[in-house]
Amino acid sequence: MRISKIALLALAAASLAACASGGGPRREPVRALLSADALLFTSFDLDRDMRVTMAEADAGIAAEFTRADANRDGSLQPIEFQNWSNVALGGGSTGPYRLDFDRNVDNLITADEFRGELSARARDYDADEDGAIVRADFIRTIGQARQPTGQQQRRPVPDGRPG
Repeated sequence: MRISKIALLALAAASLAACASGGGPRREPVRALLSADALLFTSFDLDRDMRVTMAEADAGIAAEFTRADANRDGSLQPIEFQNWSNVALGGGSTGPYRLDFDRNVDNLITADEFRGELSARARDYDADEDGAIVRADFIRTIGQARQPTGQQQRRPVPDGRPG
C-alpha cells in the first residue's frame, strides 16, 4: 500500500511537471492594428452579412458626407471634418486625417475628395479584390508583441554590464 501511494505521488508530480512545461514550443503573441476607418466601414454593412460590398461602401460614404456637412454647403470646413471625425472615427488622433482628404490643401473637403479618399481606402482593404471587405481584411499584423514577463532579455547598462 505504501508503494502505491509513493507511485501515485510520483505520477502526480510528473504530470504537474509536464503541464508546467507547456508541452511544446511557445508561440509568441502577435500584435495587430485596426484603423479607425475600419470601424466606419463595418457600419456600412447594411444587410448584416459580415461583408461590406463596394455598393454598400459607396452608399455609406455618401451618407457620411451628408452627416459631416453640417451647414449643407457641399464641402467640409476643418471644424466640420473634426466634428465628424470625433463621432465617426473616435477622434482626430486615430486617422484618417483631414489632409488625407483635402488633397489640394485649400482647407475645404469637397464631396469628390471625401468620396475619393474613402473609396480608395475601401479598395485597399479589399485584399482579395472580390468586391467586398470582410473583417479579416481590416486587420494588419505589425509584428510580435513584447515578450511575456520573465522572458525579456536584459539590456546592458552603459558600462557593458547586464542590467
